[in-house]
Amino acid sequence: MMSGKEKLYFLLNRIDDARIITPSGQPILIHPTGNLSNNYTVVELSQLFTKLEKDEKVLKVLKEAASGYMVLNLDPYRDFEDGCYHLEILPNFDDYLLKIQQEPEYQEFTGKNPASSPTKISGNALMTYEEKLNLIVKAVVEAKKATRKDQSTTLYLNATNGLDHLDREEIRNILLQLQDENALKVNPKTNRLLPIEQQPINPNYFLLDITDTFADWCVRYQVKQKGKIENLSEANFKEVYFVLTQLEDQLQLSQSDKFNFGFVTSVHDIQGYDSEDVDDLTNSYIKVLEYLKKIGVIKDYSHGAMSLDADVTLDITRYLEVMETAKKVKRSQEQIEPAIPVIPTNDKIQLAYNPNKGLLTVGNKTVKLNKDSFRAKLLELLLKDDKSRKKEWSWDEVIEAIENTKDEATTKENKGKFYPACDGLTKHIASKIGINDLLTFNKSTVQINSKYL
Repeated sequence: MMSGKEKLYFLLNRIDDARIITPSGQPILIHPTGNLSNNYTVVELSQLFTKLEKDEKVLKVLKEAASGYMVLNLDPYRDFEDGCYHLEILPNFDDYLLKIQQEPEYQEFTGKNPASSPTKISGNALMTYEEKLNLIVKAVVEAKKATRKDQSTTLYLNATNGLDHLDREEIRNILLQLQDENALKVNPKTNRLLPIEQQPINPNYFLLDITDTFADWCVRYQVKQKGKIENLSEANFKEVYFVLTQLEDQLQLSQSDKFNFGFVTSVHDIQGYDSEDVDDLTNSYIKVLEYLKKIGVIKDYSHGAMSLDADVTLDITRYLEVMETAKKVKRSQEQIEPAIPVIPTNDKIQLAYNPNKGLLTVGNKTVKLNKDSFRAKLLELLLKDDKSRKKEWSWDEVIEAIENTKDEATTKENKGKFYPACDGLTKHIASKIGINDLLTFNKSTVQINSKYL
């Protein structure tokens, strides 16, 4: 069970994660079950959002989730947005999150190191433009904090902020780029008391006039940084990497920057799947295509309603650049992934299904299903009683029980529903509460994983 601070950390991380895939100008949607895995009571969420809105002033709650979400009365597909908190992120959010990330308790809870302060790069390591820009922006933000009201900001080029090892003219050029974006103004004078012709030559600082739009510019910049493929959460990275590899395959075959990108190999791949599974599949692809468009990999794409493909136009150079970064991230993940020790336990995990509400309970987590779907009926069958829970069900036994038939022809006719129901149910549970091993199944049989009995 999470402590109070851990619940704050978890909530901030989920908000930050959801922000990456939220289109510009739209509120961030946080679902108590889908995003927060039912880790909070209604009162806890209300208190946390009030603290972040009123005390910390880092967000606004534009709309609260419909009351009574814990009993899950809403249809999870038709009424999804009604079950969400609608949030607006304020300019102070990133500074607040950065401060929280410095706390040792946060680092222990997440297993992540905080965003470190810039330091001088050893040796002759080549810095990219993006690395230099990031170094300079961080230095400007820190310098601004030490500036008195209505005074120019002095940006020193020293070891403290890491700017001492960058070329002064290069720093000036990047600052002038920020000036072009109306984030700040580079003062031509470094000594206000002297005329232009008597200014010090190459002093170890710049005088900057920070504009009123700087805070908004910083928010856009930080969101863009967090949206880089190397900074994505593990779950988001897996989705994006999967699509990138598929694009790579089709690019090799088409030999063109324009091609039709299919979400499935053929319609047979989705035969027997519930409509909501197909919708989830389509939406997951569109979400990734939209992200790739934001970061410049895709110039444009078009997707017809109810279709399982999209016409895509790639920026080949940008695609190859992002793909190379993605492969480095993938290799890094594979190298550092730690072995997780298995700790024996005799504690039983509560496992129950309410067929009237279509509500699955696994421990302290719940999943809502369409109670009339085939996969919901499959779950009802498997959890009907102790005998059913321990039984390994063959595909024909499942079909006969759910379709209420003994007719051999009818049973064979419905065989195509079996595997998609097992697969779709497993993926649905995993997407909602992170449990992906509730069922043990193949093309012929299915049963409840013994660890949950």
